[in-house]
Amino acid sequence: MIYHRKAEERGKVNLGWLQGSHTFSFGHYYDPKHMGFKNLRVINDDNIAGGRGFDTHPHKDMEIITFVTDGVLEHKDTLGSHALIRPGEIQIMSAGSGIFHSEYNHLKDESTKLFQIWIEPNKLGVAPRYEQYDYMPRKVRNGLTLLVSPQGGENIASIYADAKLSLGHYEGGKEIHLDLDSQKSYWLQMVSGSAVFNEAKLGRGDGLAIQEEDGLFLSVEAESEFLLFELS
Repeated sequence: MIYHRKAEERGKVNLGWLQGSHTFSFGHYYDPKHMGFKNLRVINDDNIAGGRGFDTHPHKDMEIITFVTDGVLEHKDTLGSHALIRPGEIQIMSAGSGIFHSEYNHLKDESTKLFQIWIEPNKLGVAPRYEQYDYMPRKVRNGLTLLVSPQGGENIASIYADAKLSLGHYEGGKEIHLDLDSQKSYWLQMVSGSAVFNEAKLGRGDGLAIQEEDGLFLSVEAESEFLLFELS
């Protein structure tokens, strides 16, 4: 079973400095049909104006992943972490027993675009932590690159959740088949480019909810990237 969550049907937010699209219910956007998928709770596609951002605010018991596609995001938290997150890097923060952080567009005259992702943890009250890695040296062309897993690894972020996250990167003109485990659930989130699934064109913001399937076929029209979540 595969469900297409269309980009144009997502919830919208426009605060002037922030323009965003919410795949699932978040903030003032509420849709009882889209409260999340398995333990995947939030996928926010945000565009932050130069020099603006989110003031210091709290989180608790959530695994929070930031995937920057354009620009530079500046992160500060109460652990003492102070980092700049750029395209080609993966960042995860375990909120655990509680943490405060802020996120700002480090660029003054250009927007920063990113996906912020929340995944429900399998352990509550853990010590808060922060990880950030550059995945570019091991990025796979025309394949999947593992970014996040429960075990972590060399330049692979670890997560307190029954979830894995991979980045798919494929050249235009490719017909691809992704091998899946029918006992697991998957969410595919388009990041860039253009692909076709079952005659439906997919671009940035489109998502596919996948359950009880052992594979997925995609026709890649233009060079594309997508995030693939494996969820138990």
